[in-house]
Formats: sequence, structure tokens, C-alpha cells
Amino acid sequence: MHVSHISFSPDLIAKIVRCVEDAVGDDIREDIYRNNLQTRNSVPSRIWDLLNTNVIRTLDTEECLISKVHRGPWEMLIVLEKTTQCVFTFMREKRFAEIRKSQHRRPHMHYVDILARQFNSELPSDQQMCFLPHTFVDEDRLSELVQTLLHDFEDDVDLVRNHVLVLFETSGYHLTHIRAVMVTPSLEIAHGAEQDWSQFISANESVVVDKVTIPSTLEDQPDRGLKLKAKAIARKKNKPKQKDQLQEESGQA
Repeated sequence: MHVSHISFSPDLIAKIVRCVEDAVGDDIREDIYRNNLQTRNSVPSRIWDLLNTNVIRTLDTEECLISKVHRGPWEMLIVLEKTTQCVFTFMREKRFAEIRKSQHRRPHMHYVDILARQFNSELPSDQQMCFLPHTFVDEDRLSELVQTLLHDFEDDVDLVRNHVLVLFETSGYHLTHIRAVMVTPSLEIAHGAEQDWSQFISANESVVVDKVTIPSTLEDQPDRGLKLKAKAIARKKNKPKQKDQLQEESGQA
């Protein structure tokens, strides 16, 4: 019988939150500083490599199994926590909203669809039943797709009871919100299957906060972040004087 509540231990929750918090915070800051990166194009995807590394270092224990999965060019992790018999994955809140919104337009299943259909199909939902449930073209391959996702677990696949999605939000280089949810095949939050983990976010100051600054908007950077030469600085300082002088001359004319 499937459960519809999340019951990870506080110790495990704290470790998971720390993995995410470090990846989006000090780890990526230190990476930028250490490599003296002059542009930040890779930061959004680089954070996922740091998060996956943190998860493997922290949760590769007797209580957890970790499966590395290739989804096209993307590499992701699926973690099996043996005590609760749940597999969990990580995702940004914004991305989850996009996947849920586009479900009825997608011909193929996303991995969240696959895991929800396989492990969360019996969870009760607070939403009314959809009269026209969406059907994917690859639904007949559900068992095969599940085996592909969980291939590293081998015989332990039979232990899995539910899929838990760890959703998080960030602002700058700070983790602002994180929660764990179980979603139904329609990608709605199952009844009683949501737990806010934000209380486990650390209040400590970054150890590299003075090394890496968050780029300001162009409106807040009149010089667009460029270093002016001495002559240019002198011209800039003289502009107010020149403006006042022109105003005085026009007033005398």
C-alpha cells in the first residue's frame, strides 16, 4: 500500500538542504572566484554539477543508493532512501511549473511523468479528476523507461514505493525556499504529500561573499562595468561644469 506523506528524518533533510544550499551559494561563488570567470553563461547549468557532486559525496551511504541517469545530453541523479523506500530527484520550482503547464502538449513523457505514473499513481489528489486524461505516445514503454532510469539500483528497484520531488528557489546566490512533494500522474501535489524544508536553510554568512558580487542591472551601472581611462574620467568630471557654464551663457543671451 502506497503512503501519501513524507517522513524523511530531520538529519537526512538537513543534509539534502545543505547539498542544495552549498551548490547554489558558496560552491558556485568559489568556482567563479577560483577560475576568475569573466562571464557567467554557464552558471545555471554549472550549479547542477555542483549539486550532483554534493549529493554523491553526502548521501552515498548504506541508507541511500544513487543512480546516475543520462537524459539526452543531460546527466541527473536519482536517490533511493531505503528507510522510506522513496526515490527523490531535484528540480527548480520554475522548471516544475513549466513541465506541469506543458504536460498536455508534450508527446513524450518527462522523467517526472514516468516516476509519477509508476510510483505515485495511487496517491490521492486534492484536484478533481480530469475528464480527458492526457496520453503520451510512449506510455506503453513505461516499464522499460523506469528500468532505464533506475538501472543502477538493480534488484533494489522492487523496494521503491514513491517518488519525491525536491523543489527549490533561489535569489542571486542564496537558497530562498525548498520543499519536498509527491506529485500524481497529472502532476498535481498529492493530498498530504508536501513538506516545507525551508527551516533547514542556514542563516550563516557566505565565506566568499566578499569575493564574488552579483552582477547589477545595466540601469544601475552607468559605466556598464567598464573601467575608464584617466582622460575619460577627467572628461566625465568636467561635464557638470560644462553644463552649468552653458546654462549661464544661455541665460545671458
